[in-house]
Formats: sequence, C-alpha cells, structure tokens
Amino acid sequence: MESLRSLEEYKSLLASYKSIYRRGYNNNYLSTAMVKRYVSLGRIYFEADENALLFFTDEENYYRLYLLLGPEMDFSIKVHDKPVMVRNIYREGAKPDCLWKVEAALKKQGFALYDKTVQILAKPLEDKENIRRKYDKAISFLERFGMRIGYAQEEDMEQMMSLKAQEPLLKDYHFMYETEKEILYDIEKGYYRCAYSSSGEICAVQNYAVANGVLQGNWLAVKDEYKVKYGIGSAMAYHSFLYAIEHGISCYYGWVVRDNEKSIRYHQSIGYEVGNKWADEWLLQ
Repeated sequence: MESLRSLEEYKSLLASYKSIYRRGYNNNYLSTAMVKRYVSLGRIYFEADENALLFFTDEENYYRLYLLLGPEMDFSIKVHDKPVMVRNIYREGAKPDCLWKVEAALKKQGFALYDKTVQILAKPLEDKENIRRKYDKAISFLERFGMRIGYAQEEDMEQMMSLKAQEPLLKDYHFMYETEKEILYDIEKGYYRCAYSSSGEICAVQNYAVANGVLQGNWLAVKDEYKVKYGIGSAMAYHSFLYAIEHGISCYYGWVVRDNEKSIRYHQSIGYEVGNKWADEWLLQ
C-alpha cells in the first residue's frame, strides 16, 4: 500500500483509471470531504495495477476497501496488518452480473461473506402527530422509573464510548474511525443522545449523523439490565424522529441484518419501512 498524500493525487489517480473502471465495477463512495479528512489524518492508502485501483481507509481496527475494477473483475491485494472489509451495495433482486464476478474475485483473495444487511427508512415529516403521541407515551413510561432521555454532554463521552465497546451487537467493522475531537463536535451538534437512570447513570446511547439533508442512524447501545423491559430503544427512536421533524429532515434511514426477522419486525412497529437497497459485507481476516 502507498499513502495517499493529497486530494489532488486522488483526483489524478481517478482520472488515470477512469477508462478502466467505467467499463468494470466501482463501489467507491468516498466523497471529496471524506478524502480530505482521511488525508489529513494520514489514514488513506492505495494500490494500483493495470486491472484495478484500490483505496484503503484505516479505521483503526480494520481497513475499509473501495474497489475500482476493470472489465475482467480481477485484482489482488497484498497481505495487510489488520482485517480488510469491503461493502457492496445493490438493489434487492437485482445484483448485476459484474458483482457476481467481483464476489468470485473476493473469494479468490480469501474474503468471506461477513454480513448481509438491508436499508430501513422512516419519513417522520409524514407522521408528525403519531410520532409525538408515541414519544409522549414512551417518555411517560420511562419517567415512572425516574429515567429520562437527553442530548449527551461532553462529560458523558467516556461512559458513552465504554458502553458502545461493551455492546455485543456492535462490531468493529460497522464503524469508521473517529477522533476524540470529532466525537466532541458531534456531541455539540446534538448527534448523540443518552438515556439516564434516576441516579444519572447512562443506561443507553444512540448516535446518528446528518448529511445532505438526510439523517442516518448509526448505532444504539443499551446496558443489559435495561434492555427490553423499559422500551428505551423505541423511546430513543421517537426522540430522534422528533429531531428530524424539528429540523425539517424528511428521511431517516439505517441498516439492519437481513435475516434478523425479529429486528425487522421491531423497526417496522416503530415506523420504519424496509427498503430495496441491500448490502453485502466481505471480510478478509
């Protein structure tokens, strides 16, 4: 791997390989802002040959790989010092022929299918009154136990990150690297919320992000002793829907595992619809 030194170098590489990957396969969803960020952090690399241009972002515990492949869908990567994950997104029931070839090439390189997810979507602006009613009911129930939901504060960060690390449903490969400064910025922007017990203990944390006028739910971590019984997950979902309503955001989306029927039914019960956008995550360990 070679370090990517600047946005200009990135653009030059794309220009050089344009004729190859436009006739092949491209799952590169790195935006200009993302490239600038990774370059500034010293966390983006590339490999290139006559058949492929590969970008790697260092997410601390793994590398995330972005593929730009020629028509042969053939590539090779060198052995790396940590796992490598590649994510391919496509429409339900419409996996293109080139993607089948990509998957064969991934298997050849030693990748194994790690997870299969589906996008879920909610449209809070279309259901304002129902969401407010459900939120009030959920909060009223929590208040019986002296619990409340509020936006996280800077002093909550250590507890929040500890809870995230301890949540067994959250895997390293689901998340991109964040600096402490970036986390604090997101706290300031209101992108973290917590459920607090009567003693002030953080018993649940939720994180989301807003980009291009769309809100994406990233993760939810709940302490074991607070799961199921209190309906914290639903209450926090309605709280985030209200955030979308207050900020005029029409779409809220997230991803769930496709074969987890219980999770899908739960998300449908609180206002999500199952979309037709699927993703397969492949891992080289």
